[in-house]
Amino acid sequence: MNAGQEAVEDRVLMIVPTLGRRIDLLRRTLESLHTGQGVGVDAVLVTPKAGLAMRELASHFGAKVTETPGHISAAVNHGLTVAGPQHRFAGWIGDDDLLRPGALARAVAVLRRDTTASAAFGACDYIDVAGATMFTRRPPPLAPWLMHLVPGVVKQEATLFRLTALREIGGLDESLRFAMDLDLMLRLQSVGPMRRVEATLGAFCWHPGSITIVNREASLVEAQAIQRRHAPTWLRPVFPLLQWSIGVLLRRMAARINARWLPDAAEDARG
Repeated sequence: MNAGQEAVEDRVLMIVPTLGRRIDLLRRTLESLHTGQGVGVDAVLVTPKAGLAMRELASHFGAKVTETPGHISAAVNHGLTVAGPQHRFAGWIGDDDLLRPGALARAVAVLRRDTTASAAFGACDYIDVAGATMFTRRPPPLAPWLMHLVPGVVKQEATLFRLTALREIGGLDESLRFAMDLDLMLRLQSVGPMRRVEATLGAFCWHPGSITIVNREASLVEAQAIQRRHAPTWLRPVFPLLQWSIGVLLRRMAARINARWLPDAAEDARG
């Protein structure tokens, strides 16, 4: 394989589902996809309706725009249909989230080294709306297995997927609205292992308008229903107790984050 062929084969498709309501944050997201990534990246914005500002921004970054109705799961699946023969890897990111410089090159290197791997994941920063880092979530040992118990131990913003693996399992479950990434990653492990990247790959924006934050309780309920479907047989007798305990801990953690970083949101939650 010559250098030109290698570059073409290693292109990454990054899907950005967006409503186009936060053009300033979308600009920041698109900048992160092209800042020092070290691999070829093609971005596609998936939206119910693209306005002029979004199309101009996409043109500036060389991104494709495609329209489709539906929520995030449907948008990501639609974005995957844009993939061409030059795309071996794919991921998606929220329109207020970021990739860290060099993230894709590191993830691609891991996926090229282990051709059985279905995905590569790393640590994820939590940032505020201004982009300042609040803290970093580092996946614990055995993180892919621990997803059966604890949602969010592997962050989708810090994960890159092998495109053939995504296609083999049929992409995202479009009946899911909040925890579709958890379901996807649990199913992917039947195709191939998920491999750790020893670096911070992405940044998740924690702010009051985030879909994840606004729907935090619904997201947890959906995630735990997914985990029950995928629970190992030997664990099922104690699974309700485990889920109750973990749910209490996760709610407390979210409340502490809000109290420290988003005091207005914490006050609203108490009200």
